[in-house]
Amino acid sequence: MTYLQFHLVFLLPPLILLLLWARPRPPRLWAYLLMPLIAFLYTTPWDNYLVWREVWGYPEGRVLFRIGYVPFEEYLFFLLQPLLTGALLLRLAGEPPSPGPGLARVVGGGIWLLVDALGVLLLALGGPYLYLGLILAYFVPIFVLQWAFGGDLLWAWRGPLLLGVLLPTLYLWFADFWAITREGIWWISEAYTLGVKAWGLPLEEMAFFLFTNLAIVQGLLLAWHPEALKRLR
Repeated sequence: MTYLQFHLVFLLPPLILLLLWARPRPPRLWAYLLMPLIAFLYTTPWDNYLVWREVWGYPEGRVLFRIGYVPFEEYLFFLLQPLLTGALLLRLAGEPPSPGPGLARVVGGGIWLLVDALGVLLLALGGPYLYLGLILAYFVPIFVLQWAFGGDLLWAWRGPLLLGVLLPTLYLWFADFWAITREGIWWISEAYTLGVKAWGLPLEEMAFFLFTNLAIVQGLLLAWHPEALKRLR
């Protein structure tokens, strides 16, 4: 199986089904369509660095061509994952709830700030801590900002938040496991990972899909909440 075939099997069919089920429409449509572009722009430099450092890579013959260090199919993944996760969230997120306790903004932002500090420490240690450190140091600042800005809104919307993150993450864990262990579409360096695995999937890969989905879901929920728009104004 090639990387493009992976998309055709694991990403496009569920995306099409979810879109038919969700039938996205304004006013939430604009944020749903904008999120893939944001994910693309934010993830591109990070991903190029990881491939350049050989934290992960792709065997010859499994990708069409590369732009920079990253295969074309990887850029497609940056667009398809937010569309897939967001399409499910369109069905899970009902009417915006009333804001929760304001303390959630302080506590949530503070907790994520500590996690970010851990990521910077792991990044400084390097070696087997590098991949996990890169994930935490690069993606957790997003969570710090999201919770400091609208933690009360995210807490009030915690049901859709949890399900909206959990379900696509479990599915992408399975797809990633299949791509690595069964098809060999990409590989993960043992030199830059802790060697901790669950069901054959590296801990770092599990963290990557969890954190990227968390960024997508929290970003969309904030964009869809009228109170968040008032705060921006």
